[in-house]
Amino acid sequence: MISPSRRLCAAFALATFVAFPAHAQDRPSLKIELNALSDAKDSCRATFLLTNGMPEEISKASFEFAFFNKSGSVERLTAFNFGRLQKGRTVVRQFDIPGGPCGSYSRLLVNAVKSCDGVTGEVDACEAALTTANKAGIDFGL
Repeated sequence: MISPSRRLCAAFALATFVAFPAHAQDRPSLKIELNALSDAKDSCRATFLLTNGMPEEISKASFEFAFFNKSGSVERLTAFNFGRLQKGRTVVRQFDIPGGPCGSYSRLLVNAVKSCDGVTGEVDACEAALTTANKAGIDFGL
């Protein structure tokens, strides 16, 4: 015979499994890491790592970024095309931002998902799954 406390534990475990069937790592995710900023001639080179944790390959991903100057004003808006992102893979992409050294920027904001082709729900799904990480010397995030 099963004791009442074991029955209660088993019922709780079953309810938890039914209510939360997916583990946190199973949730769709799209992670953008600002990995580095470095001066390159007359521009600032931004190096990003992207990890596609979405359930499908992304055939084209592009994001709009807002660059803030040292006084906190938006210096420029620009969109970067990150191209194809294979499911479950991490890729490195670099972009040169013309107009001066990296030290002139204080913050970089992911302003919008412009395209997320190939994923069910496209832009909305990618925006909901978007997370950021930062290894550069300025503020970066959503």
